[in-house]
Amino acid sequence: MAHATLRYDLSDPDDEREHRYALAGREALLALEEVDNRCRAILKHGEPSDETRRIVEEIRALIPYELTQLLT
Repeated sequence: MAHATLRYDLSDPDDEREHRYALAGREALLALEEVDNRCRAILKHGEPSDETRRIVEEIRALIPYELTQLLT
């Protein structure tokens, strides 16, 4: 069985911040997936104006596909 251990020196401000980032990772991925799904729904089921379509497509392009795929 494979194991991974992450170590942070919580007395170091930079390490403490990195620790908080690591703890928030799953929630951040879920939030990105939710934003992507909402954008997709607007494009697929809505009737967005050309400007709205462009903006929503730009937002979706900002979300790295590799990150949302970590949830599958």
